[in-house]
Amino acid sequence: MRILIASPYLPWPLNAGGNAAQFSTLQCLAADHEFTLVCPIFSAEEKVHASELSQRLPKVRVRAVYCGEPVAAWWAVRTVRRALRFFQRAIGPGASPPGLGYPFAPLPPAFIEVLGEELNRGTDLCQAEFAPMLPLGAWFPKSIPRLFVHHQIHFVYAERFLEVHGDCHFGSYLREVMRVQELSCLKHFDSVITFSEEDRCALLPHLPADSVFTSPFPIPADVGIASQIHREFDGRFLFVASEVNGPNIDALEWLLEKIWPQILLQLPAARLVVVGRWSHSSRSRFSVPGVSFAGFVSDLPSTLRGGIMLVPVRIGSGIRAKILVALAQGMPVVSTSVGVEGLLVRDEEELLVRDAAAEFAAAAVRLARNDSDRHRLAIAGLASVSKHYSAEVVRRRRNDIYESIVAARRIETSAEPRFV
Repeated sequence: MRILIASPYLPWPLNAGGNAAQFSTLQCLAADHEFTLVCPIFSAEEKVHASELSQRLPKVRVRAVYCGEPVAAWWAVRTVRRALRFFQRAIGPGASPPGLGYPFAPLPPAFIEVLGEELNRGTDLCQAEFAPMLPLGAWFPKSIPRLFVHHQIHFVYAERFLEVHGDCHFGSYLREVMRVQELSCLKHFDSVITFSEEDRCALLPHLPADSVFTSPFPIPADVGIASQIHREFDGRFLFVASEVNGPNIDALEWLLEKIWPQILLQLPAARLVVVGRWSHSSRSRFSVPGVSFAGFVSDLPSTLRGGIMLVPVRIGSGIRAKILVALAQGMPVVSTSVGVEGLLVRDEEELLVRDAAAEFAAAAVRLARNDSDRHRLAIAGLASVSKHYSAEVVRRRRNDIYESIVAARRIETSAEPRFV
């Protein structure tokens, strides 16, 4: 099957959950279909990344469209966004919740032109991924099946953001505008894939049930499944995330303000290692006793080995790649309910789930002190993700969805009245 994918993000390097999800899915499906991936890029560094991606996925045709010199429409959108940020700062705190975000904007003209070229070449399925690509559903030809892969439902994200940070007039305005725009755009696609059953249920009141599928991404390809479990705890707790994602910033703030001090009270020698890219200013702001920043690491499994993963995520939807990574490496995990949402794991069976700061800290200390608990959870977690999130399991599920979407379009076409 010829599948055209439009994505706002180049899925390389694997320094973010969205990149890992898209790359790992493409890797496990590359031998089954003819994929063309079209992404806008904005720098010389991304050109290098696009070349590296082509080498990593030789069976996928990658078209990285340089949009570094924005023309009128794209430049205007960026200017408006900057003005909005300036205005929010000028009128003081509380006017708009920082980090809530707004994903809808016109796409770069050069990017659209290349997508048009690819459509003229011929394709059996149009696939768009991530919220910035939602408007493409109205533009893609109606004669071709149109699929949207929803990494995160933004109106769910907005609701949770406002629950955590407090509602305000501008925040509630953005939430409702995003809800209307998101659902309107989704109705232009024939089918939607969500990564979790919870996200699918959030869309069912608004979309036909037979058009919404659940299909998670596989264990990130750069991590794989551990052949053995490291039993000893070396004193390190790990927080894996980069600051490009708003929920990660909120999670680290909550961890350092409310949870980490309680852990240190009981385990004075404990260390917290933050893995992922964070700016110098963020590192300075989050500089507290016992905390260090490792930056991006090329060998994540080795970095994780011997530690305990902390996932204090309070905002978002979809599923968390970091938890799949940890469990696939036999690493004990403490998460919130939002962090573990959508994953086929259970509290006290494969990991620990705590939503209050004091309980989260107590669970982390418990795992640090209890070797048998760590080992039991690690074994069960590894078994669960191996069963449900292996590349082969995801490959079969996604191929079934592709076939059903295309088959449904064949039936619709054959049922159309013919006039002689």
